[in-house]
Amino acid sequence: MKPLFAILFLLCFSFCDVNAQDFKVSYDKKDLKAVIQKIEQHFEVRFSYNNSILEHQKFSYSGTIDVDLFLLEIEIQNRIASEYIDRKNIILKGKDKTNPSYILDEVQIVSEYLTSGFDQNKEDGSIILNPTQMGVLPGLVEPDVLQSLQLLPGVSSPTESATNLHIRGGTPDQNLVLWDGIKMYHQGHLFGMISAFNPYITDRVNIYRSGASAKYGNRISGIIDMHSSDDILEKTSVGVGSNLLNADAYIKLLVIKDKLGLVVSSRRSLTDVFNSITYQQLGNKVFQNTKIEDINTQTREEELTVLKDQFYFVDFNAKTTWKINDKNRINFSSLFVRNELDYANSTFEGETSNDKLDLKNSGFSLQTDHSVSQNLKLSSNINYSDYQSDNSLIETTPVDSESYNRTNSVKDFGVSFQSELSFSPSKKLLLGLEYNDYNVNSLIDFPEGSLEDEIENNSLNAINVFGEYRYTSKKWFVNSGLRVSRYGKLNKTFFEPRFYMNYNINPHFKFKSSGEIKNQAISQLITFEFNELGLHNNVWALADNDDIPILSNYQLTTGFLFDKNNWKLDIEGYYRYTEGLTTSTRGFNSNAITDSYFSGKSSAYGIDILIKKRIKRFRTWLSYSLSKTLFNFGDLQNGNFAGNFDQRHVISFSNTYKLKRFQFSLGWHFATGKPFSTPSGIGTFTNENNETESFLEYGSQNNTRLVSYHKLDGSILYDFKLGKHKNTKARIGVSFLNIYNHTNQIDRFFNINSDNSEISEERIIGLRTTPNVVFRVTF
Repeated sequence: MKPLFAILFLLCFSFCDVNAQDFKVSYDKKDLKAVIQKIEQHFEVRFSYNNSILEHQKFSYSGTIDVDLFLLEIEIQNRIASEYIDRKNIILKGKDKTNPSYILDEVQIVSEYLTSGFDQNKEDGSIILNPTQMGVLPGLVEPDVLQSLQLLPGVSSPTESATNLHIRGGTPDQNLVLWDGIKMYHQGHLFGMISAFNPYITDRVNIYRSGASAKYGNRISGIIDMHSSDDILEKTSVGVGSNLLNADAYIKLLVIKDKLGLVVSSRRSLTDVFNSITYQQLGNKVFQNTKIEDINTQTREEELTVLKDQFYFVDFNAKTTWKINDKNRINFSSLFVRNELDYANSTFEGETSNDKLDLKNSGFSLQTDHSVSQNLKLSSNINYSDYQSDNSLIETTPVDSESYNRTNSVKDFGVSFQSELSFSPSKKLLLGLEYNDYNVNSLIDFPEGSLEDEIENNSLNAINVFGEYRYTSKKWFVNSGLRVSRYGKLNKTFFEPRFYMNYNINPHFKFKSSGEIKNQAISQLITFEFNELGLHNNVWALADNDDIPILSNYQLTTGFLFDKNNWKLDIEGYYRYTEGLTTSTRGFNSNAITDSYFSGKSSAYGIDILIKKRIKRFRTWLSYSLSKTLFNFGDLQNGNFAGNFDQRHVISFSNTYKLKRFQFSLGWHFATGKPFSTPSGIGTFTNENNETESFLEYGSQNNTRLVSYHKLDGSILYDFKLGKHKNTKARIGVSFLNIYNHTNQIDRFFNINSDNSEISEERIIGLRTTPNVVFRVTF
């Protein structure tokens, strides 16, 4: 509790300085340009704008004001939108189509899809997340990139993790996750409870639930495309911070003015040096019903001794931006993500057991951009991703020792070339060529004489050609494209048409629709060979035209968007159909069947609804998803049955409020329970060694549901300044997950007890009340 008391003390201390930070003004129809100059001088920020948007504009306000409140007021009073380049540089844009500067916007943005930092691309309908501008969100003490997406309708995490995102009936391995063009095969820390991407150097995240561009390929579900900043700052800035799980630091370095910039960030967990209440709660959720929980219980009963219990995570990012001249730019990005667990125990008889798990994902990308002319732009990208999962178990006795090992690696190399030709401001043509090379290796090494080792080394290359045509007018936006993929080793060619359109019925009401076909050649399988930790049982595998088919999917959507008087209503219905599923893929719960192999398909349909209202500094929104996901595995069970992660109703009700330097957020989340299979009895069979073994028998799949899930989350942030000249920004905050400590069941499994006579039940419980605090400074 000491860190919490320190935060509270600092909060109380900072109250004494509030009045010194306030900027009290009194303007009555004052010339807006003159007001902007006063704001620039007092807060040491700089506004960039076209003078035409300030002509004849007046501003009225009386009271205490800060930069964020000023931006909100000019948006309401003058229809002027704002965009942060960084915390010191802000762009102002006209929002009214009668304003001549309106056409300067290269990408049309609808501000505040949810709250500050959540925008929407007015053309292709994608959601744009700006973590550095993001307001406070329920239960988050810092802007976690992947956790934030769960506030969007159609995006959910039935397992309560940040990385296991299910987008409109898809599974997590079916999502394409990119960091500066690098494909991410491992995206989380603490076994998925938090995302592995530092939000303070993440400049922009584009999220597609549907209607994706033809340039995106080899995944059949959602797309999460993350970018760090390409801008070269005017001066160096540094940020450091810590919460009860990790500490981080970054530096945005100006090397050569207007030419060369460098960004470096690093984050490391505190879990191996500080057993905070946050880590305890997350650990209780992650390690429940595993060997670690069992051993800890036995340790309390003095049957076992824990020799080692070490877990930590780290991530590192670096980016170099070189602006050669006005027509040429080069960006080089690299990252490294690692999670490591080392757990050992012993008995009084001298038997020891040591489990190790090491997860890594590293990579780099090289991006070049060249403007041939005002109407023709060329770009190229070279990217590489290296994923490695190593899991080992060593068991020793006074006379013998045995070891088990399992590794899974993915090496993904890609190169692409792209051109964008503008025939006119309303007509654009995108053409591209992409080459991908995949190498996936798996090894399961059993003790000598027990089981035969399993070794699998696969490679696959693909050549992709894509193109799309975009047409924009006052009423229409149409994006039609085609992606053609040729997989050499499989000797297969796939055609993937893409289509998205929206039509402005009037300035406040828009109709939209999309259709797309996608294919996927790499996916995850689930295994349970020897890992008693119950962690990371999924392995990446390539399609082989045999046991692992290529996943194929098509999706259709239609809906409308209404935006007027700070009200927003977004409704979109969808249907998606997927072929190529197997009982060994992540899309099916292999706990519910025998070792037999079956193939199948799935269909998902639903409607996503967002209702939002903004009243000055108060935002409230309700997101609701009504959906149904069905599986069809004809050889396993006749007819359709509910998918493993089918949740018919998912509701999020969120509220945020800003009061001077405080930000408050409170949100309630509800979801119907996901289905699971209950066994009908215990069966037996004779194995190859003429021994009798038992197995669970199931009459039907996913025939029961968990009880409904609900929780209340909240957060409070406070921003202030430090130093003699008040040029150091600081933030403290506190958050709580599951405030009323509700017991949520998020999964249920069944096993046969040791004497093969009874069926035992294991329940996975979600997070109980979990607090966290943060302290950050930026200078």
